[in-house]
Amino acid sequence: MKIAVLDDNADDLHALCAMIDIVCAEHMPRPMIRAFTDDRKFLAHMSSARADIVFLDIYLKERTGIRTAQILRSFNTNCAIIFVTTSREHAVEAFDVTASHYLIKPVTEEGVREALARTPFFRKERPTIALTIDYTEQRVPIEQIRYIDASGRRCCFHLADGTILAPYMTIARARELLEHLPMFLSCHRSLLINMDYIHQLTPEGILLMDGTLLPIATRRTSEVSQAYRAYMLRKMRAGFTP
Repeated sequence: MKIAVLDDNADDLHALCAMIDIVCAEHMPRPMIRAFTDDRKFLAHMSSARADIVFLDIYLKERTGIRTAQILRSFNTNCAIIFVTTSREHAVEAFDVTASHYLIKPVTEEGVREALARTPFFRKERPTIALTIDYTEQRVPIEQIRYIDASGRRCCFHLADGTILAPYMTIARARELLEHLPMFLSCHRSLLINMDYIHQLTPEGILLMDGTLLPIATRRTSEVSQAYRAYMLRKMRAGFTP
């Protein structure tokens, strides 16, 4: 696992990297940490090295960390982004780039631990769903499900790694199993979407981070928009630390 940290304040950068290193000492294999004070060098590194987790300071000299994250998302949709800042005012912008967490300075070791725990790479407990494929039960991590579509009595589970699993299951049954979870949203009678994979809502439908465009039932457009914004705001507020 690789972690990249960007902060143009050298003292804050050193302190944050030291805390990350302490927390990561408990994780095996131990992640590699790269530190940057220049956002251009950071983006150049990310275009080739592809870190799994990035810590971004929001207040940088040339552009905001939000803008840096937007550029990053244009070529890397999979890394977990953790923002670090002195203010909470950018929370709404942060969820537009699907940030995993939002730390307020001064950052604490406990805050770093909580932030890393919110990424898929550090989660100890991974809730799963049982799917029967070719008479064999498979346990699929729920966080890996991007969306589910259906035709008749067969559903297709589209996973983050590109895999598609197609058990005999109605969309009604899929909703029974997943719709109670806060990240799942029914936007169409034959679609169930994991909102953690949404890039943005467009007039044409729901655009996922991998470029997939999914439809929204016309009568549900306003409801879907409100549900998505409310979910992402709750997610970002949960990421605030004292």
